[in-house]
Amino acid sequence: MWKWTFHVKSCVMWSTAGWQYVSLFDTSAYATDTTDGRVLRMASRAGLFPRCDTPADLASLHFNQCLRRWGIQDCQDVHGSHAEQFINRHLPHCRCRHGMRCGREGIGSTIRSVIDFLSRQGVTSGVLPPDATIPPLLQHYLDYLRCERNLARTTIKSHRTCLVPFLDELGEPLAERIVHLSPRQVLGFFTRHTCNRAPSLPRQLQGSLRSFLRFCRQEGYLERDLTWAIPPIHGYKLSGVPRGISDGDARKTLAGIDRTTPLGLRDFAIIQLLHTYGVRGSQVRALRLQDIEWRDNRIRFPATKGSKEVVVPLTDEAGNSLLDYLRHGRPTAPYPEVFLIDQAPCRPLRSPSTVSVLVAQRLRQAQVSPPRTGSHVFRHGFATRMLQQGESLKTIADLLGHRHLNSTFIYTKVDLKTLHQLPLDWPEVQP
Repeated sequence: MWKWTFHVKSCVMWSTAGWQYVSLFDTSAYATDTTDGRVLRMASRAGLFPRCDTPADLASLHFNQCLRRWGIQDCQDVHGSHAEQFINRHLPHCRCRHGMRCGREGIGSTIRSVIDFLSRQGVTSGVLPPDATIPPLLQHYLDYLRCERNLARTTIKSHRTCLVPFLDELGEPLAERIVHLSPRQVLGFFTRHTCNRAPSLPRQLQGSLRSFLRFCRQEGYLERDLTWAIPPIHGYKLSGVPRGISDGDARKTLAGIDRTTPLGLRDFAIIQLLHTYGVRGSQVRALRLQDIEWRDNRIRFPATKGSKEVVVPLTDEAGNSLLDYLRHGRPTAPYPEVFLIDQAPCRPLRSPSTVSVLVAQRLRQAQVSPPRTGSHVFRHGFATRMLQQGESLKTIADLLGHRHLNSTFIYTKVDLKTLHQLPLDWPEVQP
């Protein structure tokens, strides 16, 4: 029987006649022994591959090892749920040899890329029905979020990410454990997972847990309301000060990017769009080829996070950077999205943190130290420049895609020219 070894660049098939290499992207071959999970030394001696020591290789070996332990014998039995089980449940407590060698960073995106590509090629059978991948109780709750509350897919995924560790701690059988759930258990989980974390995580976990516990009480899984067991987290609207990157630092970052490589062309185009239009990183990720209207000299950024669609003129700088990337840097792939990852299998930038990570890398490379290192520093910098140029808040709100003007009021804190008019003259005291 044929067995497939997963790798982002190649596959190796094993039969009774021996190993045979099948190249997917005309790159060097790598293999693992799917019989016992070890790197196949005999394949190395036969010249199939020279080594297997890159992070992507080791991540694939690690995943293969877990598939073998779980009794997976055929590639058609591999589903997307196995990747999620490996990423969310195995990795946090992993002590495997391959896991210790390859570390944790980037494993999730690598394994998801493998499963996504092979499922599109028909090698694996794709994803299982939802009820086979997660507990029935959690599936019931996610269906409620989707059908009754009509929440966005990304919001539902966020709820699921927060709740999976909570339900894993409760253990099986889940239906019985949830009935005897105590306030001490809820508070203990919340405290352990929010201690010394970024301020946004406690608020996110608080909302997900309260919503889930309220749902369980409503549907009869719980006999009493436990939402009060989660401590309140006080936040104040417009309490912060937007801190953006200066125009000089932004141009220094752009000048420091090497545009002789496809990766450099892509990152330069992304940062050029962030700096020129002040859009969100998610809007850049979602930008499609048909959103660039070359004949009309304008560009459309899709609405995200409840904002409005932004339609603005295509400047020469932004247009030239996009054109260079599309002509000389973008891989040939059947996707409508403009920006793709630079490693096979080529696919759109799906992770919400992808743009922020590449921005942080380019800022460090240019030795620029803004107040924050995510993609949002360009958005704050754009709004600050507009205020300094005398643009009205309504104009800035339209350019940023804000549906409500209240969302733009926070930028009045950095409008120093106007703020200088507010202080009253200090009266002089006569002796």
